Amino acid sequence: MASVLIAFTLCLGWCVVAVRIGPRLGFVDVPERSALTAHEVPAVPLGGVGVFLGVTVAFLWEGTLSPGLLMASGMVLLLGLADDRWDLPPVSRLIVEFGAAVVLVVGVPGIDGLSDRVFATLLVVVAINAVNLYDGLDGLVGLTTLVTTVVFAALFLGRGLDTAAPLILGAAMIGFLVLNWAPARLFLGDAGSYLVGLYLAYVILTAGPSGWPDTLVATAVLGLFIVDLVAAVLRRLRSRTGIFSGDRNHLYDQMRRRLVSVPKVALLSGLGQLAFGLVLIGVDQLPAPAKLGSVAALAVVILVVLARSGSLAVGEA
Repeated sequence: MASVLIAFTLCLGWCVVAVRIGPRLGFVDVPERSALTAHEVPAVPLGGVGVFLGVTVAFLWEGTLSPGLLMASGMVLLLGLADDRWDLPPVSRLIVEFGAAVVLVVGVPGIDGLSDRVFATLLVVVAINAVNLYDGLDGLVGLTTLVTTVVFAALFLGRGLDTAAPLILGAAMIGFLVLNWAPARLFLGDAGSYLVGLYLAYVILTAGPSGWPDTLVATAVLGLFIVDLVAAVLRRLRSRTGIFSGDRNHLYDQMRRRLVSVPKVALLSGLGQLAFGLVLIGVDQLPAPAKLGSVAALAVVILVVLARSGSLAVGEA
């Protein structure tokens, strides 16, 4: 598929260039800048531009780039670049994220009715922030997203849908990972993590939903992204520090504290996401009531595991 090769090549090409020009443009992240920084060497947070170029041109080649997707992705890209440079306040970020979500949802065919549009809008915003929160270690989001796109491709095949969208995003992630694997010379940055979240939400919205059971299964494919987001929100509510405050007790932080190397954390996360996805591919073959019950049961199991693992604890384990 030519579009997959285009996405990979353009993303990798930009990433190679960005490593050289990023510092000259003032885009460089040094380890000492923040207590929440986990990387060990200076890196350029411009990988998101490569993802945008690769995915956008590939969709153009396929003839499936809608004005809504182009405008929404452009909005979150600019938001993220500004956030990477000037650390924008949370309220400002949320306003733009909701604006981009509305633009995207309006342009996706088949989303009718107020409840569907509200859910879709919230899904986009949640996905954007879930990926952004999970972007904490070299190779982590890149590999987890790559696995997620493979799962989506399998889900699409089972539903008789075109797999171009998830495969294009996956190809861009491969190009990005070349320079993002530990020790990373390049990050997604906020621009990239916002974009990846938006693209994953777009894939869900185009997964041919014929009802809430199908939509919930596709949404659940986000897997570790959503699990870590839920854990972070519950943890911060318990600590009364505000849901936008940072901490070092994410799922990947816990693995790092158990003396697991950064590459192993990324690999373990990828394997966990794959296992999660394989379960959902099986669930997607069930009748609608069984799908709902299975997703609900899976959510309960995850909450119990999070509580017992210490992921909801206020302090560091």
